[in-house]
Amino acid sequence: MSSLKRWRQIGQGQFHKWETPGEKLEGLWQGSHEGRFGPLGTVETPEGLVTFPLHAALLERLRRVRVGTEILIRYTGPQTSKAGRLFKGFDVFVSGDEAFMDSEPGTARDAAPSEG
Repeated sequence: MSSLKRWRQIGQGQFHKWETPGEKLEGLWQGSHEGRFGPLGTVETPEGLVTFPLHAALLERLRRVRVGTEILIRYTGPQTSKAGRLFKGFDVFVSGDEAFMDSEPGTARDAAPSEG
């Protein structure tokens, strides 16, 4: 019986916590998955796979990025929302015109960084 399941080896690569404003992570986006304490993202860097927590602001920016897209994530530091809540801020950049999947139903925003 053949299995079409995609198996992922646990314990490979590094885990990255976003702590210092200005930290960068660059490589090929490998997608997101559920971790023990919430969503995690994985980027393939020249040094190997790096997994990191997908905080709400980061998860929203990466939601439509195609797997295999070259990305650069920069942690901008703690920020305060209009409602007064503290959150971790990020800038996300992608390489190429084919970086995004088609819009999700009901989504009018583009995930590309704004210029200006």
